[in-house]
Amino acid sequence: MTGKPRPDVGDAATAPYWEAAARHELMLPRCDRCGLVFFPPRQLCPGCWSDELSWQQVGGGGTVWTFTEVHVPFYDDTWADDVPYVVAVIELDEGPRLLAGIVEADTERLAIGDRVNVVFEDRPERVTLPVFRVVPRLDGGS
Repeated sequence: MTGKPRPDVGDAATAPYWEAAARHELMLPRCDRCGLVFFPPRQLCPGCWSDELSWQQVGGGGTVWTFTEVHVPFYDDTWADDVPYVVAVIELDEGPRLLAGIVEADTERLAIGDRVNVVFEDRPERVTLPVFRVVPRLDGGS
């Protein structure tokens, strides 16, 4: 594979997520039967298997659940200008966890439990990615 992978923004289960991201909104599926907000998007609720789903805008705040700093470009040289970068599992305030990049991270101070907020990155691949930025701590940390 050459070049950066591009999500299938036309997939029926995930299209509303990518359409919202293009508008710089974070929307997640919500089960109308049991109320579970979940990620990744799919056609059935992972809690009760209902297909009665709607989309809910979420606040975009959360905490770093875990993270890694990537130093080696993968696939090919397409990624060479991006390293190092941080990939994290973010636990959103609404409950779901999602994998996303953290931008402008001070990796010397980044810690599990840090507060983050969603921001949106319009990529040259004609896709908008939800990424996260660390909320500065009151003590002057990251």
